[in-house]
Amino acid sequence: MAGRARSERREVIVYFALAYGISAILWLPVLTGRRHSAFWFSIGTFGPTIAALISQRIFAGDWRAARLWSSGRGFLAGTSVGVGSILLAALTAAFFMTKSGFNRWEWAALAQIAFIFPRNLLGGPLGEEAGWRGYALPRLQRQFQPVAAALILGFLWANWHLPLIAAHVYNVTWWQFVLITIAASIFLSAGFNLSGGSVVCAVLVHGFYNVGTGIILNDMIGKATLYSNPVQHNVLWIAYCGVAAIVCVATKGRLFYRKLPLHV
Repeated sequence: MAGRARSERREVIVYFALAYGISAILWLPVLTGRRHSAFWFSIGTFGPTIAALISQRIFAGDWRAARLWSSGRGFLAGTSVGVGSILLAALTAAFFMTKSGFNRWEWAALAQIAFIFPRNLLGGPLGEEAGWRGYALPRLQRQFQPVAAALILGFLWANWHLPLIAAHVYNVTWWQFVLITIAASIFLSAGFNLSGGSVVCAVLVHGFYNVGTGIILNDMIGKATLYSNPVQHNVLWIAYCGVAAIVCVATKGRLFYRKLPLHV
């Protein structure tokens, strides 16, 4: 057992080192200022999945790094929990960002999610989730309690974005970004676990996190009277972390986790 635990820790360490390193190399054209297109940004987001495939090949001798699908019922349940948690967090943040109340919210803006969602999948979810949730999360949950595993993954996932934060791709501070991403890790972990380990579920929830958060907190409340930017940014992380805490309490710290075989 001790030998297996050491082996799993080694797998996780190698995986994260590869994920960070591969993405940093792929993002070099963006970071050096030679390319700023969505294409070069998207290429770098495939680092986590490439790292998962390499790690799986090194340690298991095959390429079966992640479970793409479990069951229709699990998929629907996991996606509903993940998307519902994000929706609750985003609407809570929107409410406390707004001085003028609901009457100036553009609810019709939510329809944009359906149009923006498909093309957004290439800019993160498709490239990342087979790695973060498909490969890393099951191994972390074998070594730590589910909430602790989600927090560790969220912290490492957030700091994987450091090259982009340094390039001013995001307009929040490092610590705010870390807290928001850790909260998102809780939502994604709960959905992924409930789905039975479906990477497809994680991809869709991650996609909704990216698109839904942006549309709700920009387009939907864009014509409302808002508080100043510092207040908005603090409300954002407080709302997301608050809902994440509710998810942890509601699941008694389990985040719907059940032990699944690593090989798929």
